[in-house]
Parts: sequence; C-alpha cells; structure tokens
Amino acid sequence: MTLKKLIILVVLALAAYYAFYIKGFNPFSNKIDGNVTLYNLEDKTFSLNEVTGENGTFVFFMGTWCPVCVREISALKELTEFFRKNKINILFCVHGESKDEIRQWLYQRDIPWDWKTFYWYNTYEPAFHIDVKGVPYMVAMNKKGEVTFSKAGGFPTNYLSKLALDMLESNK
Repeated sequence: MTLKKLIILVVLALAAYYAFYIKGFNPFSNKIDGNVTLYNLEDKTFSLNEVTGENGTFVFFMGTWCPVCVREISALKELTEFFRKNKINILFCVHGESKDEIRQWLYQRDIPWDWKTFYWYNTYEPAFHIDVKGVPYMVAMNKKGEVTFSKAGGFPTNYLSKLALDMLESNK
C-alpha cells in the first residue's frame, strides 16, 4: 500500500470516528416513527408518542450484561431532578434474558420511579436501527418527537445536560 493510500485511509477512518462516535451521526435516526410500540415489564404496550416528555425525551438502550451501562446510570441519576423540573422524560429500554432478570437489574440499581422502563425484546430493534451490541445507546428527541441526536457509548453528565439545555432552548 502506498503512503498516499494509507494517509487517505487514516483520514477517512478519523472522519468516520468523529461523525459516528463523537458527533453521534446515525443516518437512520430521523426515520424513527412515533408509533413505535414499547412494552413495559407488565407487557402493557405504549407508543413512543404516548410517553414523550412535554419538553423532550431521552431514550436510553441498555443491556443487563453491559458494564458501561451500569456506569451510565450514575450520570443519569445525577440529572434526574433537572429532567423532572424541565419536563424531559427518560425512557429506559433494557434488554436481558428475561423480564425477571431485567426487574432484578433495575431494582439493584435503584432506578428512579419516574423513569419509564421498557423491555427490549429483540436483539435488533428495527424502529431505532440499533443492535444490542451497540449498547449503551441514546436517542434525544425534541417535544415534537423529532430525533435531534443519537449516540452509542458513554454519556457524561455534562454532555447530557448540554443536550438537554440545547433541547430546551430549541423549544423557545
């Protein structure tokens, strides 16, 4: 491989890393339908539109086997009061071996009562265009239900609060 080809390959890889990981670019994210069916742990169904927050919604996809997911819960808990005060809903979609395993996982992590928790049935969620191998995964939606941001990986508290403030600002 020539040096020129190697440099081009490295530049393309860095651009992809920046676009997909740093900026959270997901070419499918704007195609999420608000009529997506969500299942709570009692198998009651909801559409995404029914559980969207007054000022926006953060949808977090987690897996019971995922150590990064457990760390992210702490960052989310720090912002719970901010989300409540600003009427931004947290939807917590968890994948595991069974609903009982998910209930236990949620209980052990003391998930706040007002986080809406759902069971993620399939290893691939076509409505959100994500696979369980991509957890943790977050989708931010404005009050109209439009996707404003999506990202795989960690969600530091300052990162989430900036997204939420941007969401609130865009609602004005």
